[in-house]
Amino acid sequence: MFKALTFILFETEELYETKTDEELVAEIKCGSEQSFELLVVRMRLLILTYLSRHSRIDGDELYQEALILLYHAAIDYDSAKCDTFKPYYLRLLQYRIIDWIRKEKQRTRIPVVSLDAPLSADEGRTLKEELGDYSQASPESISIYKELSEQINPVTLGLSPLEYRMAKHLLAGLTLSEISILEDRAERIVRNAHQRLKQKVLSHLMR
Repeated sequence: MFKALTFILFETEELYETKTDEELVAEIKCGSEQSFELLVVRMRLLILTYLSRHSRIDGDELYQEALILLYHAAIDYDSAKCDTFKPYYLRLLQYRIIDWIRKEKQRTRIPVVSLDAPLSADEGRTLKEELGDYSQASPESISIYKELSEQINPVTLGLSPLEYRMAKHLLAGLTLSEISILEDRAERIVRNAHQRLKQKVLSHLMR
């Protein structure tokens, strides 16, 4: 379970210091997963710090996109256009943050429908009752998470801190509502993180 974590903690000095970011990028272009994991380790704190500077965004929600962007940036990087990889990536990340903020503004303009509102003036049944208990993860989801309990890896699965904690909470049998309270996060953020976590786990299973 903690294979990648031990890799982060005990990475050899020789491996870390003798390879530049640009050398790792070159190896990623050749298909090296280990080089990408190492690049994520190096860039992780910088990415989280950079995201935290923007108070209007949810850093956990955008972290996955930042990792996907990191991979594509490594594949597309051209040293002839930019001498070093890090400023090249951070410029792309800034563009992605601006685009994300713009989309969030558009999304928040959509009227919010309360789950406790009646479906119609003549019917007392609410939208929440019609949809069922959306706050409870399905038994199938819990089963999948338990089967992968020894494989859950925040680096190789690209989990944000919130998604990794959510996996732990789900394994402990908590509902999404309970996780929302425990994490002090809006249920919308928790549900979005839950969907991202399911997608990453399923992608891992399909490899």
